[in-house]
Amino acid sequence: MKTRSAGFTLMELMITLALAAVILSIGAPSFTEFRRNNRLTSVGNDFLGAVQTARSEAIKRQVPVAVCASANPGDAAATCSGGAFTGWIVFADPDNNCDRDAGNPVLEPVLRVGDTIDPSLTPASTGSCVSFAPTGFSQVIGGGPMATNTLFCDDRGKANQAGTNLSAARGIEVGLTGRSRVTRENEINANPWTDCP
Repeated sequence: MKTRSAGFTLMELMITLALAAVILSIGAPSFTEFRRNNRLTSVGNDFLGAVQTARSEAIKRQVPVAVCASANPGDAAATCSGGAFTGWIVFADPDNNCDRDAGNPVLEPVLRVGDTIDPSLTPASTGSCVSFAPTGFSQVIGGGPMATNTLFCDDRGKANQAGTNLSAARGIEVGLTGRSRVTRENEINANPWTDCP
């Protein structure tokens, strides 16, 4: 009596591997775009969360609270760098100068930290600080430019994503009333939005 062996033939295995290769070659570019978009969305939402935390803490504590760009956001003595938002801190700012005094952590405690962003992303902003009054309204400190419009880009810049009218970049807009939002709409291609570096 003959026994039949069970399993795949070499031809069936080769066809299966060829089909898998075709499916992966179609899906790999989409997955790359998905990862890039996810990285931008994540940093945009983190920054939006920091801005919203600053506003709610200003109302709760009844003192000005600021979000500033920081080159050393993870340090216990984190300070404002005045540069781009590659990292940021949210801190109580009772002297209302948008500059954290690291020597007095009791008066100006750090309330939230935004870790240094992925080096493949570049931030551009209209300023290096967002400040909220105890009323929750955004405020201008010392007549300097405030970060009311902050943009996070990758190597695609502000160009529209393929097949959409939405920009690849993520913009965070802070209004005069303190309300903030993330946007990808074409409006980020006009003033007061800055260009991607």
